[in-house]
Amino acid sequence: MKTLIIAVILAALAVTSHAQAQEAKKTGWGDFFKNLKNSLSQSAVSSERKRGRNAQGVAAVRGDDQSKKNFADPNEPGLKGDAKSAKVRREMAYDQELEAAIDLVNKGKLDESLKALENFKTAHPKHKTADVDKAIEGVKAMQAEKAAAPAAQ
Repeated sequence: MKTLIIAVILAALAVTSHAQAQEAKKTGWGDFFKNLKNSLSQSAVSSERKRGRNAQGVAAVRGDDQSKKNFADPNEPGLKGDAKSAKVRREMAYDQELEAAIDLVNKGKLDESLKALENFKTAHPKHKTADVDKAIEGVKAMQAEKAAAPAAQ
């Protein structure tokens, strides 16, 4: 008898936890777009700052005088910046373009945002592909919900 009661209680708990998990999956597209916008608006140097926290000091090396070494002339013209900073600037520009499309979603301009997201996907097919695909899927779902709402009334 006790085992039967325990089995019933465990089954009820399993059903309840499954229902809570399903409810957690249904957070809605609004939360997705809000989180995507927040992730796009983060600083581009945040990874550099994070990396700097783990830096450790390096002791000075004794040996040859540094003036004897062949250093580059600081007055000589050269390239400003490096490939890494150029890549960061390019990705920031892509993120700003994607953020503008997400802003259109938040303003309720679904048709314009869908067009902007699809244009972004064709222009930059390798930049945040999963997020862009999910955003396009979300806009289409929101359009379907919007179209179904007047039909239901």
